[in-house]
Amino acid sequence: MNRKVSLNFYSMVSAILILVLGVVVVFLYSSAYVVEEGKQVIVTQFGRPVGGVKRSGLHFKKPFIQEIHYLESRLLPWDGAPESMQTRDKKRIDIDVWARWQIIDPQTFFETRRTEQQGQKTLDDLVDSAVRDVVARHNLIDVVRNSNEPLIYETEELQRGAGDQVTGRGRDQVEEEILQGVDLQEYGMKLTKVRIKRVNYVESVRRTVYERMISERLRIARLYDSEAIEEQNKILGQTKKELDQIEGEMEKKAAEIRGAADATVIQLTAAAYGKSPEFFEFLRRLEVFKETFKSDTRLILSTDSDLMRLLKEPDR
Repeated sequence: MNRKVSLNFYSMVSAILILVLGVVVVFLYSSAYVVEEGKQVIVTQFGRPVGGVKRSGLHFKKPFIQEIHYLESRLLPWDGAPESMQTRDKKRIDIDVWARWQIIDPQTFFETRRTEQQGQKTLDDLVDSAVRDVVARHNLIDVVRNSNEPLIYETEELQRGAGDQVTGRGRDQVEEEILQGVDLQEYGMKLTKVRIKRVNYVESVRRTVYERMISERLRIARLYDSEAIEEQNKILGQTKKELDQIEGEMEKKAAEIRGAADATVIQLTAAAYGKSPEFFEFLRRLEVFKETFKSDTRLILSTDSDLMRLLKEPDR
């Protein structure tokens, strides 16, 4: 009997210990939480923020009545959509900006913005407004360039058209003014960096710029064509001059050769005539016959004609 009572007692004690251990586990589970590196925590009680934790590690809260909300403590990216705006020199452009921001006061941020998505929307409005204000105070060259270092232009016309000069530090100064123009303290946020990602003319102006570029390239092409034609004419003129000179020398040389040959022929003919006059007389007569008698030639000769006599008496 006593042994049975002891067993019941031990069973009851074990059940109580298990219950207590379960309560402790549940209590610890609902009160303990871990803050990871790069995170920060806002503790709320019945929906109202009652504190924040930035230090990583194991922490505790009141169980059941308090909740924790994790927020980023690292830099967060923000990438705005391209917006159309006008510079001080009346140039209509599309400008694309990106930035980096950070939650520096988690309690204020949680009370005003609640989530990081709401913080992104706040930046959409404030950064876009600051960009418009700053760009409107600067010329296009300030938004595009950082210095007045000389550029290499393809033509003198393009160089004459690039008369604008950077004021101050150019693009760096524009980005710094945008950064200073966005105040996020009331939201528990801080903008750490702003950069201009892309600048481009709006579509209507872009078409005009492209047409002007095309006309400029065509003008340059025509200039190259005229220079090529001029150079071609120079080469052709020089070639014609050299050809005329060569032909003149050739004709002179040919005339000298023909003259020398004619002189040689005359000398040989004279020498031949001196050796056999009758033979050459005969040859001249044959030439006369050759030139006189054609296929359709008719001659009327008298009987005392030398030609008639030659025909009748060829042996003479």
